[in-house]
Amino acid sequence: MGLVKNSGEVSDLNTHILEVFPDPVILLNKLREVIFRNQAAQDMLDIYVDRNLELSFRDPIVLEATDAVLNGEKQREIELIISLPVIITLQVRIVAIGPINQFFKTAAMIVFHDISSESIAERMRRDFVSNLSHELRSPIASLIGFIETLQGPAKEDVGSHGRFLEIMSNEAQRMARMIDDLLSLSRVEASERMRPQQTVDITELLGVTEELFISRVQRRSMRLDFDMDPNLPILLGDRDELMEVFQNLIDNAIKYGQEKTPITIGVGLIDCIPEIGGPGISISIKNKGEGIKADQISRLTERFYRTDKGRSREMGGTGLGLAIVKHIISRHRGHLQIQSKLNKSTTFTVYLPLN
Repeated sequence: MGLVKNSGEVSDLNTHILEVFPDPVILLNKLREVIFRNQAAQDMLDIYVDRNLELSFRDPIVLEATDAVLNGEKQREIELIISLPVIITLQVRIVAIGPINQFFKTAAMIVFHDISSESIAERMRRDFVSNLSHELRSPIASLIGFIETLQGPAKEDVGSHGRFLEIMSNEAQRMARMIDDLLSLSRVEASERMRPQQTVDITELLGVTEELFISRVQRRSMRLDFDMDPNLPILLGDRDELMEVFQNLIDNAIKYGQEKTPITIGVGLIDCIPEIGGPGISISIKNKGEGIKADQISRLTERFYRTDKGRSREMGGTGLGLAIVKHIISRHRGHLQIQSKLNKSTTFTVYLPLN
């Protein structure tokens, strides 16, 4: 059982009900000591019994509300944002209970309910309306303009029809790509708090990815140079999502790299993942080209951010690719590092934990 007992104080409590309860549940005595926690509380919040709640959960808002309930209030309800390691929003309800039995006169129960999906949905709705209205204004205006021209001044100008229709087709396809990327981003963000439990062979995955880009690199007289550790272990991960990460990063390396230069992909084991810690696998993708200014690097994973809007749109970019990459890597509890030297090279490195 994931539920832990202490000193027989609550032996008559229905432990099965608390254990199968999907939300984290904590039970405290008058001294604010944890005497119960179900498995969900242990998994999400790393709560231990026989400790004062403050030792495991130091948030002052929760502690103040807990003390208020233990000292006479019937209940408190608060909203809390924490990072575990991804940011989640919790609705926290603290309720006075008791007496349970002759040993246990006063208690408080704390229930944590994850409302991140609702918060994400609301934020995404606001972002969608704001960003999409801005991004779609230009192509829609172009389409309307060309349609009006074809219906009016160029109605009889057959020679212009093909050129105008080609431009209209490109604009429509760009809008379609943008919608596809928004749907992809929405799907990844909705599942970001749940780490994938499937297994992935990074060696096999990159081998398939390489085949997809053979014709692309040949057209630009480039090549993909792989330097891979032959003894890579199997990882926990979502194969399709990681495929999207590497396709996006290699695609960018080709588009923004200098013609007739190699793209180097290095894959190996590391002892400590930057900013996270613990052993993992690093996958670096390096190209040679113009590079990225230092003050722009931190913004590259923002939605719709482009270092060169005109060039990005010309190449068919939506400004969402690296945002998708960031959230997929976050879901895998990994880390994305970007390094660049102007007029020399740019390296994107994906770090994925071994466990």
